[in-house]
Amino acid sequence: MKRILIIDDARDRALWLKASLELAEYVVVGALSWDEVDERSIQAAAADVIIVDANAPGRDTLEQISLMSRTLEKPVVVLRAQKDSRSIQAAMRAGVSAYVSHDVEGEDLSGIIQVAAARFAEHKRLRDELREVKDQLEERKLVDRAKGILIQRMGLDEAEAYRRMRSMAMNRGKRIAEIAEAIILSEELTAK
Repeated sequence: MKRILIIDDARDRALWLKASLELAEYVVVGALSWDEVDERSIQAAAADVIIVDANAPGRDTLEQISLMSRTLEKPVVVLRAQKDSRSIQAAMRAGVSAYVSHDVEGEDLSGIIQVAAARFAEHKRLRDELREVKDQLEERKLVDRAKGILIQRMGLDEAEAYRRMRSMAMNRGKRIAEIAEAIILSEELTAK
């Protein structure tokens, strides 16, 4: 069962949304106005999904949403959103998981939340995958640089340089990237 936090300045609309969500068997953990929103208040709510009203007067709503999406790693659903393509693109860049510009009926909420949660999970998976690939690439660069140092310093061929680094990593219970980094640091110390 998903726990929902509502952020909306209009109390009547927030109450309607809360009742509709509870009717759909969601747990509403709170309803905040935009003046009450900060990282602490949102974390304290411990919600699985955040539903926000996009037409908050006098606020840069997307900036707030972007901050929530990035720091809290939660799906964000925007209701009463602007229909223009610039606003839609800005919302996607801000990390919005569902962007709804039409009026929503109570029975629509469950589907919107499910899509938002699925989209968020897929986006997070892709982001984590990208981070892992970038880390692997950085580690590969370290290993290649360290191999070059061993080749130059010890007159080894590439295969032997790699074999020695791998053997040292296994003997010391370290990752080969850690051994490569130590070789590079050692080289930098002796070069100065």
